[in-house]
Amino acid sequence: MTRGEKMIIGLTGCSHALTHGYLLIFPAVLLLLKKDFDLGYLGLGVISNIMSFSYGLGALPGGMIFNRFGPKKLYLFCFLGSSVTCLLIAASPNLLIFTIGLAILGALGSVYHPLANALISAKVKEFGRGLGIHGAAGNIGLAAAPFLAGLIGSQWGWRSAYLGFMAPGIVLSIWALFVDMTIDKLQKQGHPAAADSQPGQADRGFWIYFSIPLILLYSVNMLQSFGFHGVVTFLPTYMSQYTSFHILSWDSVAIGGMLSGIVLFMGVFGQYTGGVLAEKKNLKRNIAVMGVFSFPFILAMAFAKDIILLAMALSFFFFTFAMQPMVNTLLARYTTLKMRATAFGIYFFVAFGIGSMAASFSGFIAQNFGLPWVFVGLSACNLILIILSFMLIRIRNPLETMGGKPGQE
Repeated sequence: MTRGEKMIIGLTGCSHALTHGYLLIFPAVLLLLKKDFDLGYLGLGVISNIMSFSYGLGALPGGMIFNRFGPKKLYLFCFLGSSVTCLLIAASPNLLIFTIGLAILGALGSVYHPLANALISAKVKEFGRGLGIHGAAGNIGLAAAPFLAGLIGSQWGWRSAYLGFMAPGIVLSIWALFVDMTIDKLQKQGHPAAADSQPGQADRGFWIYFSIPLILLYSVNMLQSFGFHGVVTFLPTYMSQYTSFHILSWDSVAIGGMLSGIVLFMGVFGQYTGGVLAEKKNLKRNIAVMGVFSFPFILAMAFAKDIILLAMALSFFFFTFAMQPMVNTLLARYTTLKMRATAFGIYFFVAFGIGSMAASFSGFIAQNFGLPWVFVGLSACNLILIILSFMLIRIRNPLETMGGKPGQE
């Protein structure tokens, strides 16, 4: 990679870690919020759903805003705004303001994924590997956030956990000022993933984003995100109640956050593995294989305890996270550079917007049937994902029917 490519990967990697970290403060301090606001699992699940849905809702126009204002302005809006919102949440006097703050935090973060994925696929030559590194860095945030937020929350309260996450957003915003994010015409013409538009493509209008292959790809990503949101929302609480580990004098909140952090850190290896596989042949087949491998482990989590539960969770997150950079790469190969930011916006809206419903779905199951049944319900969604991923194997690259230049699948 060139120095410029490394700067893009470095900044977006750290940013990916933080944007997911913001969302995982809530599940890490869930038990504290349950006590402070006197809520049940369903109510907490609905609040988490509001935050996650807004995280997906803003992704839809995020791609269009990217095309209008460019990546740097959008980046600063995302992370400076998130830092200020963390202060609002920490100072919230009641449940309504707290919930509004979470919705704003989600909306500000929602523009990040279409921004980062479009930027990497345009500025990095080996963008499949770049997306894998970007995803792996995101998992460091997924792993560190529940551990740090749980530890801070157990010592000084959940408000301190949100205050602690203000500074990183400011630091990354300053760093972004010194990174070249411009995408000029020469890059668009020379980039291996650009696939210049051909006559007739523009005539398709908005429906160009809804070919059968893209709908299948959106659906696979949505189901993967649904499973992830459902598991991660209640994972710290589940770990705290179904494991008997004792570490120093830590309470259940800190232990649940630590164990969740260990499990989510496995995604670093999964994301990197997926990024390597994304540059190989048979990409669509590899996506289906990852779905098949992840299924038995999410189901087994419903019946396991202690070290077995930890092992099942580690295995599930390895395979489910390995799928992400591969699906992201396939979307880049299924779109031209001109349509890619908007396509990623739709893609992440479906993933985080509809996928966020998993929080309410899981909260309903947990409150009425118990926490273990959450994983049984989510495993059914994983089965549907497997079916759709095998259907995707039989579908041709949509660019072949539009006169574009398809990438290797």
